[in-house]
Amino acid sequence: MRFFNGGKKNISFNKSDARKLLRHDSPFGIKEAYSSIRTNILFTGAGEKCPVYAVTSPLPNDGKTINCINLAVSFALMGKKTLLIDADMRNPTIHHFFSAPLQNGVSEILAGLESNINFEQTDLPLLKYLNAGKIPPNPAELLSGSRLDKLIEIAREHFDYIFIDTPPVCVVTDATVLAKKVTGYIFIVKDGKSDIRIIKQAVASLEQVGATVAGFILNDVSPKSAPAYQRYSTKYQYAGTTNTRR
Repeated sequence: MRFFNGGKKNISFNKSDARKLLRHDSPFGIKEAYSSIRTNILFTGAGEKCPVYAVTSPLPNDGKTINCINLAVSFALMGKKTLLIDADMRNPTIHHFFSAPLQNGVSEILAGLESNINFEQTDLPLLKYLNAGKIPPNPAELLSGSRLDKLIEIAREHFDYIFIDTPPVCVVTDATVLAKKVTGYIFIVKDGKSDIRIIKQAVASLEQVGATVAGFILNDVSPKSAPAYQRYSTKYQYAGTTNTRR
């Protein structure tokens, strides 16, 4: 497994999704929301040289992927060398936001079909990206193997922060197998959709495998409902709120 720096061309953000993506010229309120979340995350790194965060949610359509991307963008905009990895190999999505092909990515690397790790350059100088690759028949087995440890080890030599998009916890076990491989999990919960009981079930499934929950992000937030999630999150870091419905 060898590190191959960059691709032949930069990967640009897809204009059709531009309203959801964090940018230099995003509205002030959006930038401040991610800035606040970023500050909270900075305190959860446990002194690691390159913290690695798995971003997940209890169920599909909670906004985990767009928030994972925007967290990576936020750290890159702060001046941190940041890597975004799409490990949701059952339903890969991040490549759509980058107008990038779905090939020679995580699945091929973990299956031993690709020896070069090609971190593609985005149009942000400090943000690189690794696509999910072709959809494999055994995502959980690939994620639990030693090749992912090697991939993360190599990535940590070149980046300051790593964000990994993973499948929803209450749907498949893929996200839980990363418990010993990452610094912590960032939960995306959606206002009006993420039931507290489902959130507790998701957290419990991670605690059973010794995972660290770094914090929660309440997405598509309504001011009336935020206190209920904040009360539940007293045991964990309440990272902040976002709105990706724009």
